[in-house]
Amino acid sequence: MAFWETIEIQLRTKGFQPVQDRPRWYFRIENPVLYVLCLLDGREETFREESATFTDFSRRLTGRLSDFQCTRLVALSVLVDKEDNPTVETVESGDNPFDYGEAYYRVFWQFSTETARVSASQGQPNRLLGIEKLLAAAAAGKAPEVILLRDTAQQKPPVATAVIFLICALLLVWMTLSGQRTDIILQYGLGAEGIRNGEYYRFLTSMFLHSGIMHLASNCVYLYYFGARSEKLLGTGKFLLLYLVSGFCGGLLSVLLGDGYGVSIGASGAIYGLLGAMLLLTRKRGAAYTGMSYSTMLLLAATAIGMGFLEPGVDNLGHIGGFLGGMGMFALLLRK
Repeated sequence: MAFWETIEIQLRTKGFQPVQDRPRWYFRIENPVLYVLCLLDGREETFREESATFTDFSRRLTGRLSDFQCTRLVALSVLVDKEDNPTVETVESGDNPFDYGEAYYRVFWQFSTETARVSASQGQPNRLLGIEKLLAAAAAGKAPEVILLRDTAQQKPPVATAVIFLICALLLVWMTLSGQRTDIILQYGLGAEGIRNGEYYRFLTSMFLHSGIMHLASNCVYLYYFGARSEKLLGTGKFLLLYLVSGFCGGLLSVLLGDGYGVSIGASGAIYGLLGAMLLLTRKRGAAYTGMSYSTMLLLAATAIGMGFLEPGVDNLGHIGGFLGGMGMFALLLRK
């Protein structure tokens, strides 16, 4: 596959969207930064004019940053295979071609498909959003990593997510009305002693029990957002596999590394697994599917796990185990 065809696919698989009516121009939103990219063919005589047009476009775009919910714009142009090899500083003419500002940062690269190396202007980064890796992969003719996801616009409503919520809600009602809330938790919750006695069903049953309405409500906020998206992207079968494996991993880590006392319940481990999966997807594909930038998702994950250390009575090992299990299971699903 030719370099230009391959790099276009590489960029699209990493969440870069084409700019309308502008061949080889792309953008990607990583709040609070908007990235715009221009690939210049050094064999074309008009590459300088194209670069100047791109600079003018990106400067004017800084006035619309609020439309993208961003506060800063990074504009990168990459000059590919210029035979006489001009220095990157002379790609554009002008007294101050970089024109740094609080909201605008201009970056110039040169790239050779023969050496697969990026050269940056002095004082500028030669790594940005992994674009340098995509260029090298395209130059080597490597096939882009394919992540097979469903078109969410054409999928049925997330039935499995709704069923999980309904089961959790009905079980909470049953526990409340039966007057045997404590006995039910002790019999079906996750505890090291019960697992040692061979009561492995607790790994499953504990995922659907909650201590109260606030416990259920806090979990279901994450379940609604990440569960519905996961199910639409993966399909019901793979979503359920991801959910159950995440919950099991959370329970397993809790049993293995916990203090061995007490019983824990809740869908948190499975839901943190969904969070981990969507974090991994955002890392690979940007915000196109999850609706959040990678930095935002990373902050959300760190905050969610960190809060578990501050609140008494929270099985944070279950959260961490579910989070890691979800990431691992999602990586396997992507490989398949």
